[in-house]
Amino acid sequence: MRNMAVVEFGKPLAPVSLDRPRPGPGEVLVRVLACGVCRSDLKVAGGLMPFSASQQLPHVPGHEISGEVAEVGAGVSLTPGQRVVVHNYWGCGSCPYCVEGQENLCDALRGWVGFTTPGGFEEYLVVPQDHLLPVPPQVDPLQAATISCALGTAYHAVVSRGAVRAGETVAVVGTGGVGLYAVQVARAAGARAVAVDVREEALQAARRVGAEAAAIPAEAPSAVAGLSRGRGADVVVDCVGNRPASELALALVRKGGRVVQVGYLTDPEQYPALPTDRVVLREVQVVGSRYVTRPELARAVDLVASGAVRPVVSRVVDLGQVNEALEEVRADRVVGRVVVRVAPEL
Repeated sequence: MRNMAVVEFGKPLAPVSLDRPRPGPGEVLVRVLACGVCRSDLKVAGGLMPFSASQQLPHVPGHEISGEVAEVGAGVSLTPGQRVVVHNYWGCGSCPYCVEGQENLCDALRGWVGFTTPGGFEEYLVVPQDHLLPVPPQVDPLQAATISCALGTAYHAVVSRGAVRAGETVAVVGTGGVGLYAVQVARAAGARAVAVDVREEALQAARRVGAEAAAIPAEAPSAVAGLSRGRGADVVVDCVGNRPASELALALVRKGGRVVQVGYLTDPEQYPALPTDRVVLREVQVVGSRYVTRPELARAVDLVASGAVRPVVSRVVDLGQVNEALEEVRADRVVGRVVVRVAPEL
């Protein structure tokens, strides 16, 4: 089957010889229609993830998968042709985190699509039935490829970790794929949203999806003050994770506010510093936010189906052009998501 795989860390992805898999009991063979390209794919392809030292190559990345049911194993209720998105973090279901509803922190993963196990830059993928979510017919399959990670991550960050409420002011630092969705989820929750980015095209996109204000970092404090009557942001969602973004997040948040950390670095030498005096004396909550749970992802799909949230796809490329897409992401030339068209007919 056609694919693009990591054959050597730091080198362009290349096709390798792979057989079409077969589903076992409780499993589904998903025909991949499209797959979003995330900045995490650069870390996987570059060997920059904490697990990279033990990663077996070749490895197929890609974790934002829009597909359709091609074949089912025994005990599966889904039917061939049904459209789905893949929840990419396959928890064990029995560790303390899974039992408590925190499957995104599972201790004994069965699979991590595109990260440690095969991903969506290939034509077919076997997925446990319980990690597939149906996609309504009104959602375009190319747009659906942005839902499982970009929207799912934003939903978990804004709703679950940020606990955003109606009437609050939310600042989103970094309005890329996740950030543009964070703006929209905050607006859907009844909050005011301020978008912050260094790129004018990203700020324009944020305005188009509902941000009340959009500013470069130097002007962000004034923009936040204008919407919050000088108080500061109730919640800051940091989708970048580097030192300047971390410093800005703490400058924008009000006393007693919340900073939700979504973006992250894997190089210890580049980790941001945490000014503990500001955190303690201003009683700021700093919380991490990782991916999304399946119930949350189902609600995120509903937001798209209802029109409350609009996917932003900047470019669609064919599977053989995935290296071009990765370079666009690396160069910060992407607004929203680049989507890889895996099914030729789309």
